[in-house]
Amino acid sequence: MSSASLKFSGNLIEELSQKIPSSLFALNELIKNAYDAFSPDVVINISLSKQTITITDHGNGMGTEDIESLFHISKSTKRYGYEVEQDGVRRLTQGSKGLGFLSAFKFGDKVEWVTCKTGVRSKFSVRKSELVAKDDVAGTVIPVITDSHSESGTIITVYSNKGEIEELLSDLSDNRVVEKLAAAIIDDSFNININIENQQQVVSTKKLNSFQKENEENQLFYVAYDSLENEIEFYHKGEHVKSFPFELERTDYSVSLELIIFHFQQGKNSKSVSSLNRRTHDDSLYPLVYINRNLFNNTVIFDPEVLRKKSSGETLPQMIGRVSVTCQSKYIEFNSDRTNFVENNLTRSLLKDLDGLNKLIQTKGAELKKGLRSNKKVPTGKAMPVESANEQKNGTALILVDRKKPTTYYTPSEQIDLEEYIFQVRNSLGEDVKNAEVEIIIDGEKSSSRVLSSVEEPCEKKVCFRYHDTITNLVSKEITLSFELKISNISGTVQEKSLFTIQSGSNYSVRIETVSDLINAIDKAYSSRSKEEFLPVIACSIRSIFEISSDKILKARKKWFAKFDESKLSSTAKREIKDKLLLNVVHLVLLLKKNPRLVTEISDVSGVAYSTLNNLLDVRDFRNSVKNSHVGAHQSTRYLSKPKVESCADACGHFSVICDVLLNSNKVAAFNINKVDESDIEEVFGFIA
Repeated sequence: MSSASLKFSGNLIEELSQKIPSSLFALNELIKNAYDAFSPDVVINISLSKQTITITDHGNGMGTEDIESLFHISKSTKRYGYEVEQDGVRRLTQGSKGLGFLSAFKFGDKVEWVTCKTGVRSKFSVRKSELVAKDDVAGTVIPVITDSHSESGTIITVYSNKGEIEELLSDLSDNRVVEKLAAAIIDDSFNININIENQQQVVSTKKLNSFQKENEENQLFYVAYDSLENEIEFYHKGEHVKSFPFELERTDYSVSLELIIFHFQQGKNSKSVSSLNRRTHDDSLYPLVYINRNLFNNTVIFDPEVLRKKSSGETLPQMIGRVSVTCQSKYIEFNSDRTNFVENNLTRSLLKDLDGLNKLIQTKGAELKKGLRSNKKVPTGKAMPVESANEQKNGTALILVDRKKPTTYYTPSEQIDLEEYIFQVRNSLGEDVKNAEVEIIIDGEKSSSRVLSSVEEPCEKKVCFRYHDTITNLVSKEITLSFELKISNISGTVQEKSLFTIQSGSNYSVRIETVSDLINAIDKAYSSRSKEEFLPVIACSIRSIFEISSDKILKARKKWFAKFDESKLSSTAKREIKDKLLLNVVHLVLLLKKNPRLVTEISDVSGVAYSTLNNLLDVRDFRNSVKNSHVGAHQSTRYLSKPKVESCADACGHFSVICDVLLNSNKVAAFNINKVDESDIEEVFGFIA
């Protein structure tokens, strides 16, 4: 016998149970677990006489690690919405919140699991009341009995009571509810069976009516949309009528839909449409919405009555169908009862897109309906297109670009295989075309290698994919690839905007304590809405960063810095170096230019490319920045404009990074340093007008 340990505090059980708002929500969670286990089906048996609810699947089952994970409440190793493949079957991961354990207790106090994986069957049970009664269940041992068994899968038995079972049966007595439970997952490879004791009819996913065949004599339009193609297609009585373009706001989710829109002639109504396609609160028709293949219990985000304030001739509210949203982003979040989204930028955009798509379908469809009207009557009939095997109708050729591929790169970039951007190519006969038949044009020139060479400077590249269809001729698709410098701030904190940045993705942060504090404070001020008010303070602080950084490096590496014989300098140079801060800053920059090994070390540690760093070591730029910092310190922004403050801060930031690396590097102490002499100083300052 083996065992598994609970990994949560006992006083959390009741609080976390509140995350399971209803019996139907709990059943949906258990269905999703079976789906994630790659079971071909899940069977839910409800017995009032035995007062049990049994959930059976034929999936992968649970081993020791899986059982431990089951007891680790609100934690899951699954990544919601990500595609997983097993034995040629592809599924989108459903569970990610670790709610399977709590869901089982929604119906009763005692739950028993019998699960088999790789020939080992495990049996264990838990009583919720015993756990709740303890002040702390951390370390509580759940006995697990194991033996050998050949079949894989899991059986969960919930020992309920008459009241709980009757409440569940009351919910499931409504066909609109039980059919939606059977339709909880939209995937042809998965079947949900719901067996209720003493009821002859078994509700099953595969036995649900196809919405495309509902009330065919009153069908007006079949509507299809896929955001990969950005076209809304209207069909009437099996024939294509018209297409309308529609593009989503964002690329981190996709939307596809199929709708049947009805027009009920005088004396006809929607009563014959099955319960699955009706809202529970008012019995109105509506399309089911799926998020990552799981039914979303929300009847308003694709509301057929969205245009209710318009006249009936301008809307088409009598619709059913399926609206499918696919999204892997961590920002696709739901409220506790999964009836709405958590509001953020992504969900706001998604809701806006669904609303716009709904309105466009209804308004354009209403216009098409007017065109079909003849003698005050609108013809209706089976709307779904049916293509005969002997009648292959020419369509349009298309090139689909993989929307998951990046379009922004940092310089210097790696070489890019442009053929990977081709998601699908179809000819006008609807046949797949090999990627090799597509021409790739880069900035107007045909690419024979089909590979974009490394890009070293910021720019944009226009990439065009072209295919010559034998019937409809040329089809092309263009994308723009942007190449940018990789920028990160050096404050060590995430700010919306930063004055102190380097061209690096290393996230290097300055460790000189006072300098780090100043940079962080300046960045916070600069990120605020009232940053203009802080410019005088920022201007004064920049000089302090120059001074502290240069003082630190001169003291720590004083052997590197020679004393100059001013008698060897011109009067102009003598006048310039009276500014000790200016001399110290320029001295270090000249030292770096004479010692490439120091530049290499700074490049390696900071992540700034050697060539970029070398280009930044412009003595005149640093001289001007120090001069400007004097103005900022003594006269604030009365004479120092905002652009000059920002330019000065840029040089100051790079200087602080240089000093920080040289102070903290263990390697540089062993370097043989070529010192700066009077001739170097004279070359910089001697000819300044």
